[in-house]
Amino acid sequence: MNREQFLDELKCALAGEVSANVMMESLSYYANYIDDEVKHGKSVDEVIEELGKPALIAKTIIAAQSGERNADYEYTEDGHTRTVRHTSPLKSHSFDLSKIISRIALVFLIILFIILFCLVIRVGVWVLVTFGIPILLIMGIVYLIMYFAGEK
Repeated sequence: MNREQFLDELKCALAGEVSANVMMESLSYYANYIDDEVKHGKSVDEVIEELGKPALIAKTIIAAQSGERNADYEYTEDGHTRTVRHTSPLKSHSFDLSKIISRIALVFLIILFIILFCLVIRVGVWVLVTFGIPILLIMGIVYLIMYFAGEK
């Protein structure tokens, strides 16, 4: 079987079973795979023999697209399935500590900003009352003395 025959059989097996997009992606993937392996010194026949029958590949693609395959089964050439072990780690539900820490840091910074703002306002009012008003009163009295002293 040559490259074109392999891709045609795969296309026929996928036709009507998966979306056109999935079919084109699969055909493109296997065409590129065959080309890459040939570039690395293998013959087309060797690559196609390693891949197996296009109908089995199509069956796997269809099962994956329909959601019935959870990587627990592998299709064999005699039409049966066999159980295989998971090779990818199971998705665990865990907390993303970096997100939690960043949110806590943001809340801490907001609280710190509010405290500093209140402190500046409080200190500012204290300085104004303690020094500003007396200074303004003294300046006002000096101005009045100079004003009335200048009229004589």
